[in-house]
Amino acid sequence: MIYPVKSKVLFACLFSLLFHIGYGATKDQIPAQRTGLSKSNYTVYHPSLLTDTLPRSKDKKEKEHHWEVLFDGTNTDKWRGLNSDSFPSEAWAIERNMLFVNNHTKSQDIITREKYRSFELVFDFKLTYAANSGIKYFVNRIKNNRTGNIGWNGPEYQIIDDYNNPAVKDHQHDIGSTAAFYLIYAPQNKHLLPAGQWNHGKIIAEGTHVEHWLNGVKVVSCERGTNDYRKRISTTKFKDYDNYGEASSGHIMLTDHDGDKVYYRNIKIKRLD
Repeated sequence: MIYPVKSKVLFACLFSLLFHIGYGATKDQIPAQRTGLSKSNYTVYHPSLLTDTLPRSKDKKEKEHHWEVLFDGTNTDKWRGLNSDSFPSEAWAIERNMLFVNNHTKSQDIITREKYRSFELVFDFKLTYAANSGIKYFVNRIKNNRTGNIGWNGPEYQIIDDYNNPAVKDHQHDIGSTAAFYLIYAPQNKHLLPAGQWNHGKIIAEGTHVEHWLNGVKVVSCERGTNDYRKRISTTKFKDYDNYGEASSGHIMLTDHDGDKVYYRNIKIKRLD
């Protein structure tokens, strides 16, 4: 069979591309510019210049600081009950890729199986009418010096229906509202979407530094353990705990507040230490 001149050139280029792909050529091994055919109307691009499907080596930072999925919508392997090694499936449920309290009479807060020191935690949450919940971090068993009771506690990213819950609806941006460092630092410049809509939250903790984010905006930035921090603690119910919220590491907790339904999804964490 006799090929036209342009067809012969095109055939040769395609053969060359197949040769490269078959021997594991990567994007880095092929010139970034397009491969043009001189004196012709054809232009051929290597597939790796059009898509990102060929394997690429990750840089050192990306390898070390990878994301760990805590809830992917299908299982709760990363979580357990407060005083049990098993997950309280009779109390918490998964439905349409969402995690939520299903039966308050048997419910309890849940914590991650692992502890975290410096991290970035991201999550989506959807409130129901007047609901109250929260995500705590640096959670450990601590003692109340006044009562002698020992319980699980730590700093909290407050999650509550600012628009309808009686405790906060008249002062939506105070220390008890959504995204607050609960009872200690009020959120600034926040925009909470109402019940029934998804919000995106983020907590960054590096050493003593803490940030709370809501829907892409940083709303809290503070330093644990400072004079200002401890002065604020002294005016709250946490004053009876030694160095409340100053642990260097701890669990992540999802809270059950009287069975209120707050839906969670896409929970993941990245270690920063």
